[in-house]
Amino acid sequence: MSVTPGAVSQQIKTLEEWLGLPLFVRSARQVTLTEAGNSFYRRIYPPLSEVLGVTVSMQRINRSRTVRLTLPPSFAMIRFGPKLAAFRQDHPDIELQLHASSLLSTLDGTDHDLAIRYLPEADPIFHSSCLATLQVMAVCSPAYRQRFPRLAQADLTGTTLLHDHLHPDWQRMIQQAGLTGQPTDNLYSDHSMLAMQAAESDLGIWLTDPVLGGPALAAGRLCRVFETTLPARRHLFLVHNRQSPLSAAATTVKHWIFDHFRLAQSAADH
Repeated sequence: MSVTPGAVSQQIKTLEEWLGLPLFVRSARQVTLTEAGNSFYRRIYPPLSEVLGVTVSMQRINRSRTVRLTLPPSFAMIRFGPKLAAFRQDHPDIELQLHASSLLSTLDGTDHDLAIRYLPEADPIFHSSCLATLQVMAVCSPAYRQRFPRLAQADLTGTTLLHDHLHPDWQRMIQQAGLTGQPTDNLYSDHSMLAMQAAESDLGIWLTDPVLGGPALAAGRLCRVFETTLPARRHLFLVHNRQSPLSAAATTVKHWIFDHFRLAQSAADH
């Protein structure tokens, strides 16, 4: 609600004084409705729900050409941001509002229309379409690979392993690729963007996927260390609410995202 508990308590007190009735019984461990409070809630809930529904409907009419998209911060900066100019050129009549956040949106019509998420599989609660089935690979800067020539023999001796929250798979990679030797350091970050910058700055070896690591690989800022790849724990999905039909503008944005970011063409929609 974006207000403090104290503010809520003050509003409840004001309402009780205005009604002339106590609505809650307060104890040390819990707050419960009084009989009057329960009766008031049952009677006031239907009209308040109707007011909320009308308000949301009017907001949708007001922003019929506005589309709100939430997406992971690293994907937003590495992949989506560079495509914004193309989107504006293709659809100058649509106001696209972007929210880069790791927090999951409710997608109930009050916050966002579409979301791009990393998920282990399609979320049955939402309409989910796979954008990319990801494979994890190890990359580093060309200078870092030259500094540790034993990497060519799958030897990690003396290296630094870079970790982020998206692909915490170093143990799996070590086993699958048959890596030997002992790294001397680990560097952890909570965003893939930070891990990528560390890899590009010659600080270590990063586990990434073709979606996030692809641009740096194509530009030569990063290079593959080993040929081994792993199936990722989470893949890239575009999701929206099953119960709320998308506006024409949101449907246009959805199709545009498919055209520009969908790598798993054979993946079925759910």
